[in-house]
Amino acid sequence: MGEQRMEEDRILATEVSFHYPEEERNAVDQVSMRVKRGEFLAILGHNGSGKSTLAKLFNALYVPDSGTVLVCGMDTVNDELVFDIRQNAGMVFQNPDNQIVATIVEEDVAFGLENNGVPPAEIRTRIDEALRIVNMSEYAQKAPHMLSGGQKQRVAIAGVLAMKPKVIILDEATAMLDPSGREEVMNTVHRLNREEGISIVIITHYMSEAATADYLVVMDHGKIHMTGTPRKVFADVENVRGLGLDVPPMTGLAHDLREAGIDVRPDVLTVEEMVEEVCRLSLKN
Repeated sequence: MGEQRMEEDRILATEVSFHYPEEERNAVDQVSMRVKRGEFLAILGHNGSGKSTLAKLFNALYVPDSGTVLVCGMDTVNDELVFDIRQNAGMVFQNPDNQIVATIVEEDVAFGLENNGVPPAEIRTRIDEALRIVNMSEYAQKAPHMLSGGQKQRVAIAGVLAMKPKVIILDEATAMLDPSGREEVMNTVHRLNREEGISIVIITHYMSEAATADYLVVMDHGKIHMTGTPRKVFADVENVRGLGLDVPPMTGLAHDLREAGIDVRPDVLTVEEMVEEVCRLSLKN
């Protein structure tokens, strides 16, 4: 049973703590959580809540001061396993320009493969497949600096994807993009999750992105404050706002309507669901 549980957990954090030398309190404080196989998970929190630090612990960029982080069963404190851990848990960062290392798109996607000694024929196959999956095949010979922000992030995702990871972690990867770029990236990672079975962890401050996840983890001062489905978490509007966060617009509207005495569902997430509630109330009256 334990082996089956391990196979289902792509990332398993147990009582993990981490602190920066210049800070008194822990940036991550006694956090226990898991990322399941095939799950799409979002981690939320205000600035300084520990969410980005946690993401770096998941990728072995940081190692815990105490507790354990297992990535596909591998302990991140083991230096000999770091290479394998980062192959299994790829990371996409906030600024796409900081992740581009080559002057041609396909060479950028190939960078990690070449460093890891993948045979040339296999590299060619993986580049083509990764660019196809993120819908960037037609840009293979383009210069990355000529691409939009959303396209650059899709190239960064292709570079991670070429390593055949089991988890992709996006640390505020849409923060510097315009709305169309954010949509490009979110559509891509949802498709990877749905069609390729890759577990996705997004660190985001966009509630509309978080609302599309399977499960939410909300952090505050290094600790996990709330967990649950987006519908469950966001329905607790006062608690979420008390952490300095917001809720999806339709959830906020539902809350305001309920405060005004109108009997709508508290867990509305989308425009479509709000339309259904309005129609229901119209028929009822």
